[in-house]
Amino acid sequence: MEDASQIAIFVAVGALVGAAFVFLARWSARWPQFGARRALAYALIATAALYVGLAFRSDRIGAWLGIELTGFAVYASFALLGIVGSPWWLVAGFALHPFWHLQFHYVGTGSAFTPEWFTLGLTGFDVIAAAYVAYAILRDADPSLRRRQPAAPEEPKLSRAARRAAKKLR
Repeated sequence: MEDASQIAIFVAVGALVGAAFVFLARWSARWPQFGARRALAYALIATAALYVGLAFRSDRIGAWLGIELTGFAVYASFALLGIVGSPWWLVAGFALHPFWHLQFHYVGTGSAFTPEWFTLGLTGFDVIAAAYVAYAILRDADPSLRRRQPAAPEEPKLSRAARRAAKKLR
């Protein structure tokens, strides 16, 4: 394990990368139809997928691939629910992801094949992303992170005869 100053540096660098990503996701004019919600969801999926790739560095590839694919499924589900449902799913995914990689890859047996700087930097990234999404939801700061309102029910289409009858009644 690293000493406290090295841990703080790695987490701070990850947080800076996270802040830069949030800035680009929020204010990018290139794909305004996607918005920050999709960019952040894809980032959650990508960060989970990075650990699947790291499983190939372990001594027991099969076991670690199973563990990492389970984590990938969990966090990809949070991301997809964050796209189609409430953005609070993104907050939950980003807030829980540091516990996953700190438990398995910093303190646990995955530390044998996972660089410490990577785990700590990704922790900073996840914390910043979770904080931004929670802030944007609570302050209504990002239109793409607003809760989707259910569509209003459409009025039934009237037949031609019914429209004539309604017109006569007016």
